Amino acid sequence: MQPQTKRRWLLGGLIASLCLNLFLLGGIFGGHFGAPWGGPPRGHGIIMSTVPPELKSVIRDRFKEMGEGSRAERDAMKQEMAAKRQQVADALAAEPFDSTRLEAELAELGVSATAMLERAHHRIAEIAAGLTPEQRKLWADGWRKMKR
Repeated sequence: MQPQTKRRWLLGGLIASLCLNLFLLGGIFGGHFGAPWGGPPRGHGIIMSTVPPELKSVIRDRFKEMGEGSRAERDAMKQEMAAKRQQVADALAAEPFDSTRLEAELAELGVSATAMLERAHHRIAEIAAGLTPEQRKLWADGWRKMKR
């Protein structure tokens, strides 16, 4: 290879390496700091995504007032949901495939998901009952603006 050709390959390799590194850094930082296409905010997830910033501390305090029992109940329901998802995955991968089994596992998962949603709705109603009318109006605006 001639020196000029070698330099071109080296320059091309450096540019490709720089592009790849910038791509990876963008993915890492975007995932860590949150990007517009990311999931719901951490914390109480979808519920907190409806809360305007000026009301977040009030709602967080209400969640804390519900205590450890509420957290333990939620954690137990999350574990049950994880187990149900695993059963769905097992039914999907089973050989020979049994669509009746898969439908039954999906129905069980649906029951667990519905119970979790009903629990969240109950918590929202409990929290809203303790808010002032102005705070409820602020929260209602957050629900109206929710994108998901």
